[in-house]
Amino acid sequence: MKILLTGTEADVSALIASVEYRPQVGVEEGVANFVRWYKEYIGVRS
Repeated sequence: MKILLTGTEADVSALIASVEYRPQVGVEEGVANFVRWYKEYIGVRS
């Protein structure tokens, strides 16, 4: 699955240009990490 985000708040190009921020992971990995963390946080078992 490929996710393409353009022209949204998820576009970090201005942030990269202004403060040299570089994301450590891509969108897919970041979302997967968040979902895993959130499930643990609320106590959902897989």
